[in-house]
Amino acid sequence: MNLRSKIDESYWSLLAAAHLPGEQYTEPVGDPGYFGPDSAIWYVHGDVSGVIGGVSGLLLGTLNEPVMHGTNQHSSYLQDPIKRLGFTASFVLGVTYGSTPVADKLVGIVRNMHKRVQGAMPDGRPYSATRSEDIIWTGVTQAYSTLRAHVRYHPKPLRGKDLDRYFADYAVINERLGANAADIPKSREEVEDYFAMMRPRLTVSEETLEAVRFLRGAYGNDKLTQVSSQIISRVATDLLPDWAKRLLGLKPRTPVTPLLARAAGIAITRTLRYGVRHRSIEEAHARVGAPYTPPSAL
Repeated sequence: MNLRSKIDESYWSLLAAAHLPGEQYTEPVGDPGYFGPDSAIWYVHGDVSGVIGGVSGLLLGTLNEPVMHGTNQHSSYLQDPIKRLGFTASFVLGVTYGSTPVADKLVGIVRNMHKRVQGAMPDGRPYSATRSEDIIWTGVTQAYSTLRAHVRYHPKPLRGKDLDRYFADYAVINERLGANAADIPKSREEVEDYFAMMRPRLTVSEETLEAVRFLRGAYGNDKLTQVSSQIISRVATDLLPDWAKRLLGLKPRTPVTPLLARAAGIAITRTLRYGVRHRSIEEAHARVGAPYTPPSAL
């Protein structure tokens, strides 16, 4: 097996270890799904930098303690993180690139799963994956972090109002999952206002720190995947906004730390672009008759 094939195999063994029922990208022919090939979300999610953003979003998401507690109580990610990552990637890719009936089915599956995620914190604070505010927190932290990774590591990132288009696209997913459309941030300015509103409510507990330690660990069944995941977790930490780093106690140890993290981010994204083939994205473009050019590895 050559190097490119090894990189591709290791990447998808981590990201596609499990799939939601009904995920496919070839039918019905001509159906663009929720977004289509000219959308900002197709462009952003078509690059490996999204993986770094996804991990950074999980780290940021731990600061909403009731949401994180609900995930801990009703998820198997601590026991089988690769399977959970696979389901998450299946949902995001399927809803982004799948046809309308495929995206509708995946949304329905996740909404049914969310109905089981409800309860109360030990201090009495409620949590529920069906509450609009909890859906919005999860979606916004992911969209925000993915876009930060895109701007920093994509060879030709979106700029200006195209970044707002991405937030507006991601808002569609949050709305389909049950969030109140009027409350979902849909632009960079609205996202900044949202975080300004949320920051006084964010807390750090031992459970939060345990989740962060876990997310910053190594995953995978082979050495290449484990090393790559460890690098990605450190690069993802660097992507966090300064206020989140301070809350989590993850401020850089030295002024050189961010420089090293960003050099590693450039190296890992270039390596993954060299080796990873996005077959599902290729199939989605073929379904709607649109040309597909993967991001350059350089």
